[in-house]
Amino acid sequence: MIVAASDLQNLAYMQQLLLSERMQDSCERDALFTLHYAFRDRLEALQKSCGHIFEAYSSSNAVSSFQEYAREQVAHPQPKSTTVPFPDKAGS
Repeated sequence: MIVAASDLQNLAYMQQLLLSERMQDSCERDALFTLHYAFRDRLEALQKSCGHIFEAYSSSNAVSSFQEYAREQVAHPQPKSTTVPFPDKAGS
């Protein structure tokens, strides 16, 4: 769950970068806004779910250091360096 939240945060970050670069073409802008908001909403839902899991985990007699480590990792993800290939306008 922690990895999934971190991956979604990285994806939302990459989409935000992409959105800022591709604002000139209105059809791309609309599609990217739709994707960005959909991922943001799913990320918020996943973070809430993680919070409920962490609360349940901490109420059992588990080690609290794992909980703090997990929250830190989700709260501060490192962006991945990934090149996203774009189709040329003639091919799309």
